[in-house]
Amino acid sequence: MKAIILITGYARAGKDSLAEGIELGAKRPSVRLNFADMLKHACDCYLQVLDLGGSGSSRTFRNESFKVKHREFLVAAGMFARSIDRDVFAHAFTRQCMRDAKRFPDEDVTVICSDWRYMNELTIVNYALGDEWKIYTVQVTTAGVEAANEEEGKSIGEIVRNVPVHVNYGFKPDSKPSILSEGKNLARQLGL
Repeated sequence: MKAIILITGYARAGKDSLAEGIELGAKRPSVRLNFADMLKHACDCYLQVLDLGGSGSSRTFRNESFKVKHREFLVAAGMFARSIDRDVFAHAFTRQCMRDAKRFPDEDVTVICSDWRYMNELTIVNYALGDEWKIYTVQVTTAGVEAANEEEGKSIGEIVRNVPVHVNYGFKPDSKPSILSEGKNLARQLGL
């Protein structure tokens, strides 16, 4: 069965490291896909249309330092899109999951998402893919890491209060090797 692993937690808690570990431990095809990927792509298209990016340029929202420097634009673009359709990124995510699954027609693919932030994302994924995909929910916390802002605290708090999480991890600060190891272990435990 195809699988989706939705990882939630505050920024800098180790979600991406855990996802990387899952990828490293998976035996079947896996794809990293986040809800924000479509937003980054749309903002990169904006740069391209205005000739602000350039081929091979580091001016892309996939570049971490560029993204951090221009985070306000990314946040504003996301808020604008969600003001028109609050489910826009969840729907884009599910469509991409289906496209990615078609790339592996004879194999069960695992989609690993390390930016699950809102309840509606799980609701849409369950509705659109729940019959054909096994959905695993994972929470990551790291000692000393708190919500980056009030909105993150509210949205992650809502998930934690309302969703039975399949796996819950608590890490010490600066423990990337152990987070990667736990990700590999999780891939084996889930038979990925």
